Amino acid sequence: MIISRTLARKRIAAGYRPSFKAAWGPVAADIILVTFVVALLWQPALTFVYVMQLPLVTTILFLMLVIYAPVQIVIIVSTIWAVRSRWEEKDPK
Repeated sequence: MIISRTLARKRIAAGYRPSFKAAWGPVAADIILVTFVVALLWQPALTFVYVMQLPLVTTILFLMLVIYAPVQIVIIVSTIWAVRSRWEEKDPK
């Protein structure tokens, strides 16, 4: 999200339309980075669930908020910026 957004904003401001690989490469990098962060958070999150002895529904909600939601937010926002950087306005005529 951070890499793709930053690059897309610079490219849009410069009026540069990147290639497919140049637009979607930062999205892949964002996904790899967030996957790494989630991998680091996985064991502490499970330890928290085990120690607190949370019920099943609460455990599911907790893991969705800690693991699933951030990944989805990063993927969606990165994708939006990649598409915006490649967008080309069509002449209405």
